[in-house]
Amino acid sequence: MSEPLLRLESVGRVFEADSDTPLHALADINLAIHEGEFVAIVGPSGGGKTTLLSLLGLLDSPTSGEYFVGGIATSSLSETERTRLRATMFGFVFQAFHLLDRRPISDSAELALFYQGVPATERAERASSALSSLGLGGREKGLASKLSGGQRQRVAISRAVASGNPVILADEPTGNLDSETGAAVLAEFQNIHRSGGTVVVVTHSDEVAATADRIVRISDGQIVSDNGARRSADTAPKPAHSGLRRVRSSDMLREAVRSVMSRGGQSLGLVLAVAVAVALMIISLGLGASASAQVSETFDARANREVAVTWDQPSARAVADAMEDAAGLAGVEAVAGLVDHGEVDVATPAGAFKVTLRGAVGDIPGATSSTMTWANNHDTVANGQVIVGRALARQLDLAPLALTPVISVGGQNYVVVGIVETSDRFPLLSGELIMGEEQALEQSPQAGSQLAIVTSSGAASQVGSHVALAIDPRHPELYNVSVPVDPQSLRQEVEGGVQIALLAFTVLAGLVAILTLANAITSSVMARSGELGLRRAVGARGRDLGILVSLEAALVGLCGGLVGLFIGVIALLVFTIAQRWLPVFDLALAPAAVLAGLCLATLSSFLGAARAARVSPLTALRG
Repeated sequence: MSEPLLRLESVGRVFEADSDTPLHALADINLAIHEGEFVAIVGPSGGGKTTLLSLLGLLDSPTSGEYFVGGIATSSLSETERTRLRATMFGFVFQAFHLLDRRPISDSAELALFYQGVPATERAERASSALSSLGLGGREKGLASKLSGGQRQRVAISRAVASGNPVILADEPTGNLDSETGAAVLAEFQNIHRSGGTVVVVTHSDEVAATADRIVRISDGQIVSDNGARRSADTAPKPAHSGLRRVRSSDMLREAVRSVMSRGGQSLGLVLAVAVAVALMIISLGLGASASAQVSETFDARANREVAVTWDQPSARAVADAMEDAAGLAGVEAVAGLVDHGEVDVATPAGAFKVTLRGAVGDIPGATSSTMTWANNHDTVANGQVIVGRALARQLDLAPLALTPVISVGGQNYVVVGIVETSDRFPLLSGELIMGEEQALEQSPQAGSQLAIVTSSGAASQVGSHVALAIDPRHPELYNVSVPVDPQSLRQEVEGGVQIALLAFTVLAGLVAILTLANAITSSVMARSGELGLRRAVGARGRDLGILVSLEAALVGLCGGLVGLFIGVIALLVFTIAQRWLPVFDLALAPAAVLAGLCLATLSSFLGAARAARVSPLTALRG
C-alpha cells in the first residue's frame, strides 16, 4: 500500500478560551488522503471542519499528534519550511474568495506564482491559461471588485489551479453562491479531480458532498464516519516543486508599486503627510538661510555702522568743529553733532511746558536713523526755526506744519519746520526740542555733547580707533568713543540662535511626521490583515510581507519628498518676498528633501512592517 499524500495520526487541536476551560476543536483525528482523491469533509457548524482544513493546509498546527505531508513529519519543520511546503503543495479556495479587489484580476490569479518566484512572463501565461479554462479569458485586466460572486470564486479557483500544486483545499466554496453558480464551481472541482488533482472540500451541504468520491463526516471535533479511500499510487508522492525560487527584487518592487497605486486615496493621504513634513523642513531650513542673510544685511546696514563720541569737559572742542574733523575720516558716511542743553521753558496756546532742548548740527536724519516730516521747502533747521519730536508735538497740541505753527522758547518765537516721527538710534528725540547749536547756546549752556556717526560697512572699528585723535590730537582722552560689538561675532551669535531655533522646529516636525505616519501605516496594515493573511497562506514568508510594507512606504516617501520640495520652495518664496527678504535656497536641499521623505516614511514603516510580518495565515480564512 502506498504512502498517503496527507496523513494525520491521533491529531488534536485545543484552543485556549477566555474561560478557564480550554476548547477542544479536534480530538484524536486519524485521517489519510491519497493522491487523486476527491474528499468532502462534512458536518454541522462548529464541528471542527474548518479547523481540520487549516491543519491540512499547514495554516495551523496540531497541539497533539502528528501530521505528515508526502511522508514528511510537519511538527519538526520551522515556520519558513512550513511556508515553503505550503507554497509548493496546496492551492487554497476560500469561502470569502480573498481577491485583490482594487487590482486587475490577473494579479489575484498570479499571487501564488509570485511567491513561488515564477518569472513575470510565465506567471502571466499560467494565470491567463487558468482563467481561460474557467471561462474568464480576456478579462485579465478587469478589476476583481467588478466581478459577480460566481466569477470571483472562479478567480479564486484559477489562483489555486495556476499554482500547479497537487492539492486543492476549499472551504465552503459554494456557501456564498446561488445554486446555478455553485453547481458550476463544483463542476470545476470535478474537472480538477479528473485531471489527477487531489481535492479536499469542507462543506455543510450534502449536495456538495455528493459530488465527491469520499465523504468524511466530523462532529464535535471527531471523525464519526468515513466511506473509505481510493488507493492509486505505488510510491509516496512528493510536493510538485522541490523548492521555491526566491522572489526577484524587481518583482517585489513592481508589486509594491501596484499595491500603492491600487489604494489611491490612502496612498495620497500618506504622500501628503510626508509632503507636509518635508515642506516644513524645507521652509525651516530655507528660512534659516534667508534669515541669516537678512541678519547680515541688517548688521551691515545698521548696527555695525554706528559710532558715538561723547564729552562734557568745557575745554573740549566745539561740537561743530568736532563734527568737521570726524567727517574727514575715511569710511564716515554721515555725522551729526547733538548737544544737551537741559530743560527750557516752552509756551504755546495750549500752555507752558518744561522741555529738553537739543542743539544740533550736521546730517540729523541720516546720523540719528530718524524719519522726519518737513514743512514745505524745508529740509534743514535755520535761525528762528525748530524741530520737535512727534510725542512733544502732541503734548503741545501743535498745529499742522502746513499752517506754520509757532512756539515760544525762553520768550523768543520760533517756527516749527520739522517733526521727528521716529528715531531708531535716539528714541528720546520723540519728546525733545531741536534747534541749531548757536541758537541753543543763547537759550541754555551745554550740559554734554556727542557726535552720532554712521560709517560704511565694516569701517566702524577703524573710525572708532581714530576719531578721538582726529578731533583733538592733544587730548584724545577727553572723548568717550563707543564702537559697536564686533559685528562678526555678534552676527554669528544671532545667526546661530536663529539656526538652532529653526533646526529644533525641523526636528520636531520630523518627529511628529514619523509618529503620524507610523500610526497611519500600522492602521493600514491592520485594515489589510485579510490580504496579508492571504499572501501568507499562498506562500509569502513573514519577511516578504515586511519588505513589501517597507517598499510601499519608501515609494510613498519618495513621492512625498518631491511634493514636499515643491510646496516648501513655493511657500519659502512667498514668505520671503512678502517680507522683502532675499530668498536663499541651498540647491543641496533638493536631493536632501527627497531623501528626507524616503527616510521619514521608511522609519515610520518599521512598526507596520513588523506587524505585517507577524500576520497569521489563518487570517485569510476568516470573514
